[in-house]
Amino acid sequence: GGGGGGGGGMADHVIHEKLVEREKARVARDYAKSDRMRDELQAAGIFVKDSEKRWSANDGRSGPIPTASGGYGAGGGGGGYGGRGG
Repeated sequence: GGGGGGGGGMADHVIHEKLVEREKARVARDYAKSDRMRDELQAAGIFVKDSEKRWSANDGRSGPIPTASGGYGAGGGGGGYGGRGG
């Protein structure tokens, strides 16, 4: 079984994994790898908009770009972990 992934579209969890991998490369300043990941996503019809911290697929799906740790930051500046009051 295990259906064949709708019309060659990349599964959401695969997109997520690749976006996380790309963010890790960006954090490590491995821009060659991050560019390669973006090209790979683009070849699958996934367009990454870093300026908006969003991705969109040519099949209509879209979502936020995860952080390198796999979560979703509060957008803007990264970093602000915890530390509100104390």
